[in-house]
Amino acid sequence: MHNRSLLTAAVIMALSGNVALAAPFGSFDPRSMAMGGTGVASGTGANASFYNPALLAKNKQFHLELPVIGFNIADPDELIKDLDDFQNGNELTALDSAVTNFNLNPNSANAQTVVNSMSDVNNIVKTFSNRALEGSLFGGSVVSFSTENWGMAVQLSGMAAGGAQLDYRDAQTVDTLNSELTRLITLQDAVTNATTNAERIAALQDLQDFAASSQFVQYDPISQTATITNVNPESELQTRAIAVAEVGISLARNFEFSFGEISIGVTPKYMQVSTIDYVANVRSAEFNIDTNKVDSSAFNIDVGVAKRYDNGVTTGLVVKNLIPQSFRTANTTGMGDIDLKPQVRFGVAHSASWNSIASSTLALDLDITENEPVGFDQKTRYLGVGTELDLYQTAQLRVGYKKNLSDGSYADTVTAGFGLSPFGLHLDLALAASPNLEQVAGGLQLGFRY
Repeated sequence: MHNRSLLTAAVIMALSGNVALAAPFGSFDPRSMAMGGTGVASGTGANASFYNPALLAKNKQFHLELPVIGFNIADPDELIKDLDDFQNGNELTALDSAVTNFNLNPNSANAQTVVNSMSDVNNIVKTFSNRALEGSLFGGSVVSFSTENWGMAVQLSGMAAGGAQLDYRDAQTVDTLNSELTRLITLQDAVTNATTNAERIAALQDLQDFAASSQFVQYDPISQTATITNVNPESELQTRAIAVAEVGISLARNFEFSFGEISIGVTPKYMQVSTIDYVANVRSAEFNIDTNKVDSSAFNIDVGVAKRYDNGVTTGLVVKNLIPQSFRTANTTGMGDIDLKPQVRFGVAHSASWNSIASSTLALDLDITENEPVGFDQKTRYLGVGTELDLYQTAQLRVGYKKNLSDGSYADTVTAGFGLSPFGLHLDLALAASPNLEQVAGGLQLGFRY
């Protein structure tokens, strides 16, 4: 039984260390992150190839961005908080102490204490089942340049996304063990309280029958001692993830139509994809990456359009991953392959300037399509709004807000960040968080532009 409590603690620690990943739309560049995840109509040459390649036309700047990095960790069901509370509580300590006392002195009172402590731990741990932790990692670099009517960018990027959760299957084991201990208590009390020889013989026979049939509590009628053995956890840690490395070339051009000028951009890209899909028993936690990882490659394309109006308004529409694709997994979780479907997003932005003192940008992005999760998390369809105030083309202040329209378990996210860009160099930082910290994200970018 002592091993059982240690395994329970190991499960909790394993969960705490396995951050799950959830696939985002686009990238984690800090400017867009700080502005509520917007970028389809408000992007610049530094991030247009991630959000909408059409914005590269008329950008009129050279950009070298290295590195662009970001992360996102989400816990919509507050699993980390509950794990923290459990680890800092007294339930596991009480269970260890109860088991030690029972093994040293296996009497009825000590057995009842084990039953009560195990029930307390079991009732808490089973609430952790099927509650996913999520997160994402992104890294990339961009080189872009443009003229009056066309633009070009080369981008290298890598993204990891997925999900993990505990499938708790040991509640029945604990219930059976508790039942056997309770039965042992009753039988031992019957022997102790027997008033006649016939009652005592009958009670001892019941104890012998119990010793022959019990699964976890081994009782020796001769020495009248009991031990707890054969407790083998069946709970599993399930993980699914995808890692994508991309090399893309973005091309954009302005075209004149009868209704005005429109920018059209495309990003053909080569993708190196690795999927991970595994199930690990909490006792062994064995994971062989060679047997649970499947590598493949693919070609895809992003297509975007943008229209700029004389009043400072820009509208944009982008389709990322235009070619639907499916990537094979080891499928140990039984969830099948990981699909990469087209993602469609609309954006609108307004820009204004006051001579050389300041300029501002207000942006809104909306996912038209609902995006499927990679792991065990929820579907997403984001609405984001954000604004940027640029002072003397040197300091930028940004704030934003993002809401998932698909699932109520995701808390709304508040975003903020700043940029410094003296003499063509620039540093951008961003942070995003939900009010109760169910979701936390951050980004950093260094670059040069002229």
